[in-house]
Amino acid sequence: MTFVYGIIGLGLIVIIHEFGHFCASKMMGVKVEAFSVGMGPVLLHKEVRGVDWRLSLFPIGGYCAMKGENAFQEALDSGASEIQGEPDSFYGVSPLKRAFIAFNGPFFNVIFAFVAFVIISAIGYSYYTTGNRVILADEIYPDMISVAGQAGLKTGDYIISIDKHDTPDFSEISQYVSLHADEDIVLHVERNGDLIDIPVHTLLDTSTGAGKIGIVNWVDPIIETVTEGSRAAKSGLLSGDTIRAADGVPVQNVASLSLALADKNAFTLTVERDGSSFEVALERESEDEILGVAFHINHVHTKKYSFFGALWQGVLETGNMIGLTFKSISLLFKGVDLSSAVSGPVRITKMLGETAIEGFTASFSTGVITVLNFLALISISLFIMNLLPIPILDGGLLLFALIETFSGKKIHPKFLYYVQFVGLAFIFVLFGIALFSDMRYLFG
Repeated sequence: MTFVYGIIGLGLIVIIHEFGHFCASKMMGVKVEAFSVGMGPVLLHKEVRGVDWRLSLFPIGGYCAMKGENAFQEALDSGASEIQGEPDSFYGVSPLKRAFIAFNGPFFNVIFAFVAFVIISAIGYSYYTTGNRVILADEIYPDMISVAGQAGLKTGDYIISIDKHDTPDFSEISQYVSLHADEDIVLHVERNGDLIDIPVHTLLDTSTGAGKIGIVNWVDPIIETVTEGSRAAKSGLLSGDTIRAADGVPVQNVASLSLALADKNAFTLTVERDGSSFEVALERESEDEILGVAFHINHVHTKKYSFFGALWQGVLETGNMIGLTFKSISLLFKGVDLSSAVSGPVRITKMLGETAIEGFTASFSTGVITVLNFLALISISLFIMNLLPIPILDGGLLLFALIETFSGKKIHPKFLYYVQFVGLAFIFVLFGIALFSDMRYLFG
């Protein structure tokens, strides 16, 4: 079912894209001969007002078939010096009208993203995170580099803000750092009641394209829940207990607890409950055995906006997502491992399906929020990719239409034919990278 949900989600985005072309064609006086939901053999169809509405076999998108789209090939075959078309065909209307039709498909993807963000802002959403207290990663994972530690950050510091952007929890810290790879940032830190600024140059994670500074989140060793029937429950541990030491080694956070218990199957915990301390002996059959406790983390719910507030948030989030996508593309030229950082259609479909299943398993509203957020991201990416000035993409059609408008001359079909080879080569390279990425993802 994972791939089924993913295919349905991606198909919806493609249909919205094609519906944008459909609406623009109607507005510009171009006859739409067929509109299909799905690809391949037609299962059902009905003609309504001159348009053959189709339901096709494979639910992987759809298409909008406009009159005269084959005029380019006919001009090539006949050796004509320009592409001719009837007044109600795609090549029969003015270049500006063709440009509008080409642009409207990607534009509808932006509209979808905007609507998705409006809904998310109106509903609000919950997430779990820790506070803004941090641990240097190299203290937990010796093979990691902590540029934040090298710059002067210390374990136990609170990162109050980054570049004057408030960071009340670790999710905000992680998100900001991730979006500012290979950049200079300033951490505003609280340490023992004092406020200091620490400049840090973020690293670029070549496998993901994200920024990192070498920190992990601080989790207080306060037990939130104890699994019924687990070794922890049988030993008498309760929700609200705080673990202070393991085999006599002081414990400040969950990370230090994990280090203290490494390579140990039997140990003694010093536990604090209601102001008094006692010891609990625990034993496990292997290091991988879970003791059955979960530690406390924060449950945060975002603000629910009014109608007009949600509209404004939709504009802001859409703009931010477009900027982020352009920034992500620029990182591809900074040494990012394309086979790891770039996702192909199989991987995206699987990730979307998993997102839907996990989200709706939690709750209906969580499912709606997570799926809409994922689809909005894909829609923005499709908008930008389709507007690249590459032949055979909408951006190529838009570019040539604008050239014809400003030059006052129609482009020779043979020139378009040869230029398309460049576009095809680019598409094949992208497809190859995406295919290799999918194979690497699926088969390790």
